[in-house]
Amino acid sequence: MILSFLIIFTLLLGINWGISSLEGGFIVGYYINPNITPISEINFNDLKSDGITDIYVLVSNDNYQSILPAAKIKADAVGIRTNAWVYPGFNYPSQVAHMNIGVQLDVETHDMPAYVPQIKAMRSATQGVKFSLTVKPDGWDGNQYYYLIAPLCDYIVPMLYTGDYGQSTTGLTNWVEINNIIYPGKIVAGLETYQSDQNTTSKSLNTTLAEIKAVKPYTHGVILFRYGLSNFNGIG
Repeated sequence: MILSFLIIFTLLLGINWGISSLEGGFIVGYYINPNITPISEINFNDLKSDGITDIYVLVSNDNYQSILPAAKIKADAVGIRTNAWVYPGFNYPSQVAHMNIGVQLDVETHDMPAYVPQIKAMRSATQGVKFSLTVKPDGWDGNQYYYLIAPLCDYIVPMLYTGDYGQSTTGLTNWVEINNIIYPGKIVAGLETYQSDQNTTSKSLNTTLAEIKAVKPYTHGVILFRYGLSNFNGIG
């Protein structure tokens, strides 16, 4: 598990691929599942030197108190912002906000209106920190009702996984350009660092960087996702 992280980490972040030059408040985020990759095994200096500005750490009701403080100490030491990555049913957003840690709610659904009350409640509980929503890409995966959720968060993170949706880099650019017009300043692109769910081979550095450059003019940032982070069986 740790070995696989280090291999992917070397491939994706071990070379200065130009991310650090993306300035002006552009978010370069990275998802971390501490059940797979313990916080103690991550070199935060390397994350910082390769341009990572934000980490999104997967936590649950049972472990947020033990994981988030340690992550924040290490991230703060190098100037990286910490966010809790949570799923519907997480009951402690206000406690996380009091730690001065952002909250990202992962809502992958085809019935977004049903989640609006929970999103509203979590937004209210996280005043003073960044609150974001990970969601399916509107249009690529049905109607995601962005007009309902955009006013309820600081930014939306559509899962713009080109391999899973059969999209080209041009299609990626078109999507973010249109949605930035509709929801200006609200889009932070979620990008997969592997081919697809059916082929979890890592994308090349050039391909990943090309996707970042494709969305940069129209987004507030990107967050990188590696295969296996949403699983709890040690994959990834």
